[in-house]
Amino acid sequence: MRNFLLPVAAGLLMAAPAAAETTTRDLEVIGRALGFVENQSGSERVLAIIHDAASAGEAEALLASLGGGLRAGRVTLTGRLVNSADLSGLDGAHAAVLLGAVAGDASVAQAVNSASILSVSSDMGCVQAQGCVMGVQSAPSVRIVVNRANAGAASVSFAAAFAMMIEEI
Repeated sequence: MRNFLLPVAAGLLMAAPAAAETTTRDLEVIGRALGFVENQSGSERVLAIIHDAASAGEAEALLASLGGGLRAGRVTLTGRLVNSADLSGLDGAHAAVLLGAVAGDASVAQAVNSASILSVSSDMGCVQAQGCVMGVQSAPSVRIVVNRANAGAASVSFAAAFAMMIEEI
């Protein structure tokens, strides 16, 4: 019986979807996309990195990769850690990257939308479920998906040229 259960358990583990981890390359794509958000002036953009306890390590690694500012196209990104339990750190942010389980938290989505901030995740399920405005994947190739309804709810609009580079749902 034990010999039968091991292969079945291994198959289940291999079939389980892995959480999409946000990479420095994803941050570069996000930065370039921020260059197409309308009604934002200047080249400096503050990225709120929203995390929970389980994704705190990923959040700290992303903040470190931003360093003193990550140049991406016409935009320079700086970061700020924001715990999902206290979203007051959203003030002054231009965008928010949602990490781990935070990408599926409806109360976080509502708070970010209410602040009229572009919400983004590397978890495409987030954008499909209207938990965030934009989904970004940089590997194996760049893919950007924008949820039109959620963009409207967040009062986020993009330059017309951006439409040619993205998928809209």
